[in-house]
Amino acid sequence: MKGELALVAAMIFGAVFAAVWAMRAAYLRWRANFTEQAKLSLEDMFVFVDPRSVFRGTLLAFLLLPMLAWFVTGTPFFAVMAAIAGGVVPRAAWGVLRRRRLAKLVAQLPDGLTMMGGSLRAGASLQQALDMVVQESPAPLSQEFSLLLREQRLGLALEDSLHGMAERLGAEEIHLFVSALSIAKEVGGNLSEILDRLASTLLAKAAMEGKIKALTSQGKLQGIIVGMLPLFLAGILYVMDPDAMMPLFTTLYGWGVMAGVFVMLLLGGFFIRKIVTIDV
Repeated sequence: MKGELALVAAMIFGAVFAAVWAMRAAYLRWRANFTEQAKLSLEDMFVFVDPRSVFRGTLLAFLLLPMLAWFVTGTPFFAVMAAIAGGVVPRAAWGVLRRRRLAKLVAQLPDGLTMMGGSLRAGASLQQALDMVVQESPAPLSQEFSLLLREQRLGLALEDSLHGMAERLGAEEIHLFVSALSIAKEVGGNLSEILDRLASTLLAKAAMEGKIKALTSQGKLQGIIVGMLPLFLAGILYVMDPDAMMPLFTTLYGWGVMAGVFVMLLLGGFFIRKIVTIDV
């Protein structure tokens, strides 16, 4: 009997040890992947912050938000939603910041191209024209062109530096700029005139995109309001009558209803996004 108990205890200990070891290995892999991706993203945006601090902040939000939601509401549903938000919101916020930076860079690019064209017509070389853009343009355009010049000084070929910048940023306007410089270098021609025409094209494209954005802004706002309305009403009803709303969060049928509502909200948001998204 004692031998059987010892065997059962050993098996339980081994299972607990294996589970703890697997959780620790998964945590270490997650931390390594998170810090590596955060490091690359921070460097791409010229934000020099320790990625380990970003990881600790994300982990703290992931752990504290569910506890706070559980303490305030007393329901596991809101705790799970808070845990998901703590893990997703930081990455989503970082994506929004990156898109805003890219949009700002694209808006500054026509002025930079015009400045480069004027410098080339005045007799400056391409390196001097790029250096002029770095000195006279605000961030983030000056940051990207400064990185381009630093790579040139380290001996990297101009084509490689340009294609690296295009791949890193991923904007169509940057690809057009890189293609214009590459073609002008291989084929020849009046590079200042090419840059001026490209600047005019980008300005016309930005004006058209602005008109489309203004015309579709109402549809986007309607999609946001319709998507947030069920959550707002659920919160109001929970405050007004918690007992009547509690089965929605504590029963199997309530979870099924919320899953159906969530799926319909995703489908509605997807179709509204397709309707209001127009490529130029």
